[in-house]
Amino acid sequence: MKELQAIENYVVYLIRECGLLVTIHPIETETLITFSSLMHFNTHANPYCTHVKSTKEGYERCLLQQRKVLGRLKQQDLPLCGLCHAGVLEYVYPLKNDRGVIGFISVSGYATKEGASRIPQTAKEFGYAEPVLQKAYGTLCGTVPDRERVDTLIAPLCLMLELAYRKERGEEKKENVLTRILRYIQMNYSVDLTEEELCRLFGCSRSYFSHTFRRETGKSFREYLTDVRLENAKRLLAFSHLNVTEISFAIGYTDSNYFSNVFKKKEGVSPRTYRKSLRHEP
Repeated sequence: MKELQAIENYVVYLIRECGLLVTIHPIETETLITFSSLMHFNTHANPYCTHVKSTKEGYERCLLQQRKVLGRLKQQDLPLCGLCHAGVLEYVYPLKNDRGVIGFISVSGYATKEGASRIPQTAKEFGYAEPVLQKAYGTLCGTVPDRERVDTLIAPLCLMLELAYRKERGEEKKENVLTRILRYIQMNYSVDLTEEELCRLFGCSRSYFSHTFRRETGKSFREYLTDVRLENAKRLLAFSHLNVTEISFAIGYTDSNYFSNVFKKKEGVSPRTYRKSLRHEP
């Protein structure tokens, strides 16, 4: 869908040229499917948020926070601005269709004095070392962007996403099994996916899966999954402050050395060299 490519280009522009840490959060199943190609913009990829979500309890608390934000958006249907439970300032904008709110856009990653005061409680609640959490919080941006400027830049993105959603739903496309599998991989590439699990989820045989997958994509399942992971790794190397080990875990590899080897084999350079080339570092 060419509209989604235009949307992705605009999000990259907002991140790279405008310095806004934009994430997109669809909430309904059909919304997730429609925007699956944009799901690599679904995570707050900064060291502090990554650390807070590094335990099951911290991750679940962030999900609970998102549900609370969604509830407020449904009640008042207006943009929000405030601190998350861990003390990160964010702007939140609703995405809507005729039935109401279908997701939201977040512009996040900002540090404030009030937010920093929450770190001791956050460390205690989730069992983190407070000095480590303080250091990670220090990587957040200390300059909060002007609200009017953010509103102006995000308004077109909201409109583009809402129009793309309406067009996709209005066309009522019937997707075959492989299309749904590819969407699922795009949305779940960071977990340990297997052919067996996908065949079970989508009700197809291993032989059908393997034959159809290679015929339509030109790749094996494992090759395709690796490519999806590396594309998201390249985005994190370009737009986040996560180190190579953190990126390795974020995209589904538990061994950062293995990730580096896979990346170098595919891209011809190591992850660190790739990042330096983007930032024109010596």
